[in-house]
Amino acid sequence: MSNNWSSFLSQNGASFNAEREVSFPSSSVDTIKTSTTPQGNASFEGDLFITDLSWLGVIEVSGDDYKTFLQGQLTNDINEITANISQLSGLCTPKGRLKALFSIFSDNEKLYLQLPFPLLEETLKRLKMFVMMSKVELIDVSDSQVKIGVYGNKAEAYLVENGFTIPDEVNKVTQHNGMQLIRLHGDKPRFECVGSTDTIQSLWESLQTNAQLLNTAHWKLIDIHAGIPNVFASSKEAFIPQMLNLQALDGINFKKGCYTGQEIVARMQYLGTLKRRMYRAHCATEKLPLPGDALYSATSKSGQGSGNIVDAQISPGGGIDLLAVITTDAVEKNDVFLDDALAIKLTLQDIPYSLEIEE
Repeated sequence: MSNNWSSFLSQNGASFNAEREVSFPSSSVDTIKTSTTPQGNASFEGDLFITDLSWLGVIEVSGDDYKTFLQGQLTNDINEITANISQLSGLCTPKGRLKALFSIFSDNEKLYLQLPFPLLEETLKRLKMFVMMSKVELIDVSDSQVKIGVYGNKAEAYLVENGFTIPDEVNKVTQHNGMQLIRLHGDKPRFECVGSTDTIQSLWESLQTNAQLLNTAHWKLIDIHAGIPNVFASSKEAFIPQMLNLQALDGINFKKGCYTGQEIVARMQYLGTLKRRMYRAHCATEKLPLPGDALYSATSKSGQGSGNIVDAQISPGGGIDLLAVITTDAVEKNDVFLDDALAIKLTLQDIPYSLEIEE
């Protein structure tokens, strides 16, 4: 990440791990007030929270053929991205397995693909393999594109005070002073703001006066509560897009034409039966599984096991909250466990969006 930005955050007490995830000493589970939502989540209770999002790497894609190139690589319709609309989109193997899942936004005839930083180098290398004679340039701009998360009951009001117009729907984008403001899924207003070191530092200093600081783990927990998946280094190629509910999150366009893995994804949609999909759950344990870790069932007959973890984080209310891809038969039998001893059972919870898609 930018040395100036990391130095600035370090002066505010931030520390980073090898995956560029941030922790603040003032952001322990014990110091953040929570309340229980009707869905059973221990939700962060407060007017304003901010966090650093350096754990997300950014690939800049530009050139005369950049849209045509990406259209042949990703699951979604790149032409639907505008200065005011972002989207989720996946990069698949020829067998339809997700190698990466991007959140994508546009700025000045360029597209920016965000993904967990540990996957960036490998993903960038793979995309470059297919450029060939196309007029496309792909660059790692993770250090120049500084990103923060803003969340809370009064997040909108504080952003308006700082000059922003608020995007009125999820995935909508507005601009102010060279910064992009992207509305995200969440139980309370939640946004990502992207800009230069100077503009984001100025915004951070203005917001911090009234804000509590969240760690990366807290931000990922909000993703879990919102039913928003990620693909990590340990879970790449574990899931096809529909297993992660991307058809319900506008992350797949079934009418756009060919892309890598498209035949498998389309066949599953129109000819197959989806026997695994993503669910939200809670477990009474403090041991965190890793993305991609297997789940267990006494009755599952699948040779691939009963499911796999998408992401899991410590819940402020105790235990862990998680997203997992699970076989539908194990769900129907209420027979899903975190461990092979079948001692730590998953308590399934509702996903906060409809799984039906418009034709």
